Amino acid sequence: MTFKPTIFALFLFTTIQALGQSTVSGIVLDEKKQASPFANVLILSQKDSTMIKGVVADVDGKFQVPQIAHNTYLLAITTIGYQKHYQKIEVRADLNLGNIQLLPESKTLSEVEVSVKKQLIERSGDKMIMNVEASPITSGLNGLELMEKVPGVTVDRNSETIKVKGKSGVLVMIDDRKTYLSDEQLANFLKTLKSDDIDKIEVITNPSARYDASGTTAIINIKTKKGKNFGTNYIVDMGVGYSNYKEYGSFPKNNQGITMNAKKGKYTLYANISRNYMTWFNISKETQELYEGSNLVETRNNIGNQHGDGNSWSSKVAFDYDFTKKTSIGFTVQGALSDNALERSISQRNQKIGTFQQIEMLRNRDSNNKNYLFNTHLKQTFDTSGTVLNVDFDVILNKSNINDRFTTTTLSEGNNSLVKNQIITPNDFTTYALKADFVKNLTKKVKLETGFKSSFSDNAKDFNDNFRDNGALVNSYFKFKQNIHAAYFMLNTELSKTLNLQTGLRGEQTYTSGTDRAGEELSTQNYFNLFPTFSLNKKVTKDYAVSLDFSRRINRPNSDNFNTFNRFFSPQQYAKGNPNLLPSLNNSISMTHTIKDAFSFSVDYVTVKQFFADVYSVDSVYIPGNRLIKESVENVNGKVSWWSFSTSLPFNLTKWWNVNVNIWSGINIYNYSRENAVVDVNQFYSGLYLQQTFTLNKTLSAEISGYVNSGETWGFETSKAQGAFDLGIKKFLWDKKGTLKISIEDPADLNRFRNVARTNELISTGEYRWDNRRLRINFTYNFGNTNVKVNQRPSDNDGGGGGKGKG
Repeated sequence: MTFKPTIFALFLFTTIQALGQSTVSGIVLDEKKQASPFANVLILSQKDSTMIKGVVADVDGKFQVPQIAHNTYLLAITTIGYQKHYQKIEVRADLNLGNIQLLPESKTLSEVEVSVKKQLIERSGDKMIMNVEASPITSGLNGLELMEKVPGVTVDRNSETIKVKGKSGVLVMIDDRKTYLSDEQLANFLKTLKSDDIDKIEVITNPSARYDASGTTAIINIKTKKGKNFGTNYIVDMGVGYSNYKEYGSFPKNNQGITMNAKKGKYTLYANISRNYMTWFNISKETQELYEGSNLVETRNNIGNQHGDGNSWSSKVAFDYDFTKKTSIGFTVQGALSDNALERSISQRNQKIGTFQQIEMLRNRDSNNKNYLFNTHLKQTFDTSGTVLNVDFDVILNKSNINDRFTTTTLSEGNNSLVKNQIITPNDFTTYALKADFVKNLTKKVKLETGFKSSFSDNAKDFNDNFRDNGALVNSYFKFKQNIHAAYFMLNTELSKTLNLQTGLRGEQTYTSGTDRAGEELSTQNYFNLFPTFSLNKKVTKDYAVSLDFSRRINRPNSDNFNTFNRFFSPQQYAKGNPNLLPSLNNSISMTHTIKDAFSFSVDYVTVKQFFADVYSVDSVYIPGNRLIKESVENVNGKVSWWSFSTSLPFNLTKWWNVNVNIWSGINIYNYSRENAVVDVNQFYSGLYLQQTFTLNKTLSAEISGYVNSGETWGFETSKAQGAFDLGIKKFLWDKKGTLKISIEDPADLNRFRNVARTNELISTGEYRWDNRRLRINFTYNFGNTNVKVNQRPSDNDGGGGGKGKG
């Protein structure tokens, strides 16, 4: 493995990036012009008083609020015994407000309460933010189910792959950290997360060079809750869910959790443990047409009925300690455990030339998954001008085991048979990652940012099945290593009061290796890529701004894509990896218009090089007398590009009726082929997300939200139109210490996932449904101080800087 230090040194000293973010500072004084220690300082949106960022003044009354995007805000300062102080501020560069004197209250207050209302959907630059707690319809869900409530995000219910606007290549992060998990591992982990433990979800379409270059379509950053309240606080939550179908039965669910946070003096402690139990079902209907040349040789009609139950536990402990005003350290430990069981019956009718065959298959699965995350971090502030060093070290461990048992009965003309098979798949995954980010203000208008990151991943998978060799278990062991070393360099400069320029460069060196149990190398790759970013932001008028952005990103294949062993998933289907698979590279350019910091209109154009996709073929040789469907991933030859258009329209019809409209559409321009399978289309696609909130009184609100999308082609698969809507109410109780949420998901039972996979040897049409019509009731109670909340450890992307934040 070579790191190419010369190239890294070259771009470290030749890259310039400009980013319109600055620091707001000042000193809080009392009526005697003495320092007012520990006052709460909040930066609020001028439009709706939504909190952007908050800090606490130090013992000398001094405060600094870093990384505030250039805009107009409302500054709010509160402390016990004094009147609330508000003032309008305009941030165009680092802003020192000087001395701010508070006026005493006419009477002593036992406490000061700041009510900060968060909108469900917010936009900040190229970042769309969904505040989970603001919605009554998001309670009681697991993390994977929650993804489907985010505008523009869908989950392929066949593969459980997360997509944005119908396209794969999404990087999912947890608390600004890459998970390094495969699609299957990520889906299992997200199922252990409880939506009530998630603060917000960020969808970033044009991330800066500070982020990992992975994620060609978008980055989804899941921000879990942290301790924010002063004093010691406890939160207890519990919920139940229920779905019932006459033809399939009843499927109950329940969840419980308890959270504690203590914030006092120099330390902050946060701890949480939660449990989620659910029963479920899904139904699949598939028609598979198998071809030899242009001749149809076999048709298979499958009806699958799958039901199961799962029990998961998740926990988190986080601790931060301020050694001095300039030095803080902390650690986070997070764990998730799940045990799941399922039973799936498949009835298949096969029509071959001149013959008929019926297959009845019963599949039983027991699986468990363990995921652990360990993080330690250091923040060192060197001066008052904004010189900061952040260092993070992460360890990620994932262990899973799947045991599938098949009983297959075959009925054909004069010949019946019964066969039992088994698949055992233990998996052991480990990642170590170290990164550092350094920020320094060179002048009032120029900021230097630079950093590096190194990650080392090992993924060992045992695959045992007995579909071959007369029923004997066959073992396939594949160990995949991936090491990625990255560095970036940026200069952030304000060219004028109305013009900001951003350019950036990130370099990543990637080394991969796949070996068998004896250590023989089966695949290896070693490559280096540069990822430039560019953004030009112009404030045309007070209420109108326009930006032009460019970025280059990468989508790397995962370990299973390289695994050269044949891995059976059923008696008639197996997968095989491709050791020569290359990563895909996306180049994206976009223009965004923003009106009144609320309405946005954007157009994007994306081109893809080295595009890879799932392909399907028919294998009549591997097991004589049987036609097997083979799944693999290959780079395809041809053109892959698309135009996309998106609009965000938040507005208030009345004081009590708030509406969020998100519309996206575009044109896919595809012309590529694999053997005789050709995709040559100029395909229009579109989608709509509509959310309405009704504030009925100070303690009661209701919500109606829904989405619809047209479906589109990706690789050799085409999804069909899909949509649903949800209803919910939210009620505050006991001086807002208690919150009751009731929701009905998809009451009209509309949601289905339908797709068609088409190659020259196979045409597969499928429809999949699940227990999507559900009633959920969730209750949360807060013990202790529930008032002023501020960020305890602000990350670089908590403010209004859009996707130009920390990664």
